[in-house]
Amino acid sequence: MHLHRLIIFCSDPEALAAFYVRAFAMEILSRDGSFVDVGHPGSTSTRIGFHKGKKDKSGALKPCFNSTDIAADRQRLITLGANMGKVVGTPDALCFCDGKDPEGNLLQISNRP
Repeated sequence: MHLHRLIIFCSDPEALAAFYVRAFAMEILSRDGSFVDVGHPGSTSTRIGFHKGKKDKSGALKPCFNSTDIAADRQRLITLGANMGKVVGTPDALCFCDGKDPEGNLLQISNRP
């Protein structure tokens, strides 16, 4: 068994999927009613499903995306509508930045392999 998809409940699946497509070089893999599935081209195991529905306010999910330039990617995410915190660490060691997508869902960019 392996993780196939992370589902994020949101008010506007199309808009949030479009954010992730632009921000993380993903593509839309499928649409089915109120569900939009995105992932990296050619990968069958890296998927995020956006489903119209009530969000979990606990913030228990936080997808982490690998980045080789945390500062530049942080700024790019901010211009795309994310609310990003401060960069923690240094580029030659562990470096990461926590933030929230345009609907307030947690996310992180990190140079951790």
